[in-house]
Amino acid sequence: MMPALQSAFGFIGIILIAWLLSEERRSVPWRIVASGALLQIVLAALLLKAPLFRDLFLVLNELLSALEKATREGTRFAFGFLGGGPQPFEERPGVSSFVLAFRALPLILVVSALSSLLFYWRVLPAVVRAISTVLEKTMGVGGAVGLSTAANIFVGMVEAPLIVRPYLKAMSRGELFIVMTCGMAGIAGTVMALYAAILGPVVPEAMGHILSASIISAPAAILVAAVMVPPRGAPTTGKVALPQQATSSMDAVTRATLQ
Repeated sequence: MMPALQSAFGFIGIILIAWLLSEERRSVPWRIVASGALLQIVLAALLLKAPLFRDLFLVLNELLSALEKATREGTRFAFGFLGGGPQPFEERPGVSSFVLAFRALPLILVVSALSSLLFYWRVLPAVVRAISTVLEKTMGVGGAVGLSTAANIFVGMVEAPLIVRPYLKAMSRGELFIVMTCGMAGIAGTVMALYAAILGPVVPEAMGHILSASIISAPAAILVAAVMVPPRGAPTTGKVALPQQATSSMDAVTRATLQ
């Protein structure tokens, strides 16, 4: 009971602090506040309690584990002991043989290439569009803001605004603030995989926990940003626009690797 009360007080406290720092307290969009708070509670209940999502997160963890093992075998083949292969010397206590450039960064490259491939195959755009629709219908935000927020769950704060780049000029100051806040509140898909790989041996189902936090953070970021800088005018509409125009699957993988 006590942890629940503590969480509730913290939840209300964050909204109160955002309201105290608001540029225009009288113009706070209370529909976004109410719907955002309710959406967070519903998402948390579904993602953490529903058996379907638990099984989905278990599958995601298994896929990440397979991807990590495949990447590690590739780095071992390419870089030898620097990439995790057998060491030609004895590792002394207090000294780590883990080299970030050869052990962690290759996983980021692989996930980046995989994300680009899924975008080219129109898999991620469909998921982004679905999440965007939920945000538009429940919180009343514009389509461009919803798309950027949804994309940020998978591709991060640098690539997500590129998806709605044609609509950035038409956004109000409040909408731009929401886009930036959501970018800082989420975790890029590439870094998400890296965090999950590092925490996996210590935290069971790490990928599921990190993904859940990233999804729940989306309406939370919209709520806080809208309270601090209330958006004005009509919401900016928008549709999915691919950040890069690949001509083939191999071209999509190559572009993502080079970037």
